Amino acid sequence: MRYQLDAPIISHEQIADCEYEITVEAPEAARDARPGQFVQVLYDQSYNPFTRRPFSVYRVDLARGTFSIVYLARGVFTLGMRRKRAGEVLSIIGPLGNSYLQDARPDCQHLLVAGGVGAPPLYFLASEMVRNGMDPRRITVINGARSENLLVAVRELNALGVDLRLVTNDGSAGATGLVTDLLASEIQIPQTYTVVYTCGPTPMLRAVSDMCMSAGVPCQVSVETMMPCGIGVCMGCVVKIRDAGEPDGFAMLRSCYDGPVFSAEDILWE
Repeated sequence: MRYQLDAPIISHEQIADCEYEITVEAPEAARDARPGQFVQVLYDQSYNPFTRRPFSVYRVDLARGTFSIVYLARGVFTLGMRRKRAGEVLSIIGPLGNSYLQDARPDCQHLLVAGGVGAPPLYFLASEMVRNGMDPRRITVINGARSENLLVAVRELNALGVDLRLVTNDGSAGATGLVTDLLASEIQIPQTYTVVYTCGPTPMLRAVSDMCMSAGVPCQVSVETMMPCGIGVCMGCVVKIRDAGEPDGFAMLRSCYDGPVFSAEDILWE
């Protein structure tokens, strides 16, 4: 179910360079949120900003009735969000969109590939898997960023007990390179059935998708698009999806309503 409410801010903390986590109290939204879903946020009732912005659900605490989002303070909207303080309220609509579908096969190896602030929904996914009784050894997370200070959810993922692999462009943490460098070896292991779940910058998502399709590995992609309305009205977030039933062989689907999670084999990258 979707909710619109002014959620009290419980905490607002800086977690890395320009990265912040806001935790709000919203019991109904926290209860209904699923990994991969997002909320539309408005921090001010003025015309600046004019529209809401989407942020993936990161951490959910059902006992406290809270959830959090992570953002980078690097634009007018997020720099405005940075001024919010605990005790104030944040206007949210959500949870919105679809979610990752967890493969239920007992022999499945789950491979989560995160880039930068694409880590929050994948941390949520890993935590739900573990909470539902999955052996954390069946979950591998490749978490990448440009440098160590931009990695998200490292401590939280370690606490879950999953197999965490770090990679940074500058080598300041984990392996040096890209997430695809580590992914290549993981999806070539023949003895296990593997499903990949990924979120991050669009070039990374395309590269991960192409590698998985070439290897015949199922891959679920949470696309990164602008979502002015978040509820499927404005058509500002459409993505090109294969559809044999259409004259041109594709349809333009709304990432906020039909997504943001799509099968890699269905996305037509441009």
